[in-house]
Amino acid sequence: MPVAIHVTKPSLASQFVVSTIGRGTLVRTPENGVRDGRRMRACADEWKVRPGGRLRTLLERRAATDGAREVITVLGLRKDESASRSLAMAEREDTADVAVRNRGGGLTLSPLADWSSDDIWTMLALLADPGSMPFGSPLLPATIHQLSEIYRAGNGGTCGVVVGESGARASCESRFGCAFCCVSGDRDKSLEAMIEDEQYGHLRPLNAFRNYLLAIQWDMSRRELVGRSLSDAGYTRIQADTYSYLTRVDLLKKLCSIDAAERDRAEAHSGALANGSIPDTEDNRLLCEPQFEFVTPQQLVGIDFFLSMHHYAAHAFPALAVWHDVNVLGRRYPIPTLEPLPKTDIVLHGWYPVGQYDKEAPATGLRSFDAEQWNPYRHPGRPGRYARTTGGEQTVYFQEALQFEVDAEAACLFVTCTYDTAFMLDAQHRDTIDSAHFWLNEGIVKLPTGMAQRYQDMAKRGQYFTRLAQRLNLTPADLDAHLVSGAISDTEHDAMLGHDRQQLSLFAEAA
Repeated sequence: MPVAIHVTKPSLASQFVVSTIGRGTLVRTPENGVRDGRRMRACADEWKVRPGGRLRTLLERRAATDGAREVITVLGLRKDESASRSLAMAEREDTADVAVRNRGGGLTLSPLADWSSDDIWTMLALLADPGSMPFGSPLLPATIHQLSEIYRAGNGGTCGVVVGESGARASCESRFGCAFCCVSGDRDKSLEAMIEDEQYGHLRPLNAFRNYLLAIQWDMSRRELVGRSLSDAGYTRIQADTYSYLTRVDLLKKLCSIDAAERDRAEAHSGALANGSIPDTEDNRLLCEPQFEFVTPQQLVGIDFFLSMHHYAAHAFPALAVWHDVNVLGRRYPIPTLEPLPKTDIVLHGWYPVGQYDKEAPATGLRSFDAEQWNPYRHPGRPGRYARTTGGEQTVYFQEALQFEVDAEAACLFVTCTYDTAFMLDAQHRDTIDSAHFWLNEGIVKLPTGMAQRYQDMAKRGQYFTRLAQRLNLTPADLDAHLVSGAISDTEHDAMLGHDRQQLSLFAEAA
C-alpha cells in the first residue's frame, strides 16, 4: 500500500514546560489524577488524543474528497500491558481483526491486541537480523540494540532480552514514559535503575527534578491564591490553586540549569574523547552531544508570554531573564532533596470583589498605547493600528493560528542574539505586560483563532492585581494577606448570586 507519513504535535501551550511553568498547571500524580473514581491522564488527552484527533479530522476530509468511505485508526494497544488496559480494551471490545467504534464514533483497530511482551521482543529480534526476514526491516539493527540496552539498564542491568536469531526474548520489568512523569508514584524505579549505570549518569538530574515535583505538590505556600475566573457577582475565588509565580520561576531556574549542565557535560565528554581519556566507542561518540534540551527558545518565549501576564512578575521578559541568568551569567540552581508533605485539604479563603477587573484598579490587558502610537511608523503595511477581541475589546496587534504558536526561528534569534545583557537591564524598568505586548505585536506569538478574548481576560486579571498592589503599596506577601482578609465567605457569595446552598445540596442528593 502507498504510505504517507504525517507528524502531529501537541499545542505549545499544553507542552509540559509551557503548561507547568508558564501557566502553572499542577503535575498529575496518583493523588490528584483521579476524578469520580476514574483515573485521569490529562497528558494523554492533550499530547496524544487531541493532536491525533485534529490529524484524523484532516485526513477524513481528504478521504471523503478522494471517495473513500471511512478512516480507520490503527492503535498499538495490547491487553497484556496491564490489568487496567486489558479491562478497558474488553469493555470497548477491541480486537485484532475487526474494527470497532469508539465513544467518538470513529473506527479503531488494534492488531497487537493479543500480543504478549515476548511476541514483541521476538518480532524485534527478527527485525534486528535482516537475514531472517522475508522483507527489509523498517528499523536499523543499531536502533533495536539500543532499545534493548535501555530496557536492560532500566531493569538493573539484568534482562532476558537477547537481540538475535537464537536469543531469549523474555520481557524486562522496566517501563518507560516521560522523564518527569509523576503518575508512576513515589519512585521511578526504571529511571533509578538506569542512572546506576554510568552510561546513563547524565539522567540523574531528571530523576531529582521529578522527585522535587512530587515533594512540593502539597506545599500550599507554593500555590496561587488568585482565582482564574469571575463569578456573575464580579468576585474571584481566593484559594490555593495552580503553582505560584515564584514556584514557576524556581522550576524554570532548575530546568535551565539542567540543560546547561548537560551541555557542559557533553563538551567535557567530547574533550575527553579527543584527548584519549576515554575509549573511542560508539556509545562515547553519541554522548559527545547533549542528550536532551527541556527548555528550547521556542518554549522559553511561550513561557515568557504567560509569565508576562502574571501579577507578581516584577518586570518585562521575566522568563528570558532567568535564561540569561543561567546561560550568560553562568549561575546554576541545584535541586534540593525534600521530604514530601502529606496530602492536605485545600482551604477556601473566600471571594474577593474585582468587578470586571475594573473595581479598584482598572486594567486594559493586552491593549498597548505605545504600539498604537508607533505601529503606523514601524509597521506601515498593516491594515490597522490595533486589533479587537471577539468581545470587542481593543488590544495590541496580534495574529492568529489554528492553535497557540511561537515562531521557532524568530524566538531563537531573539533569545540568543537580541536579548543581551543591555537589553536585560533595560527590561528591568519596564512593566511586565510590555513583553506580552511585544511578542504579539511582532508576530512571534500567535493566538488560537477566536480565542483572543480568553487571553485578554488573562492579561486583565494579572494587570489588575499588579495595579492593585501598586495602588495599595503592597508586597506580594502583603497582597495575598490583603486578598484573604478582604474576601467574603462562600455563604455570603452564594447569597449575592441568589443561591440557597442547602436547597442545592438537597437537589444534588435527589439527583
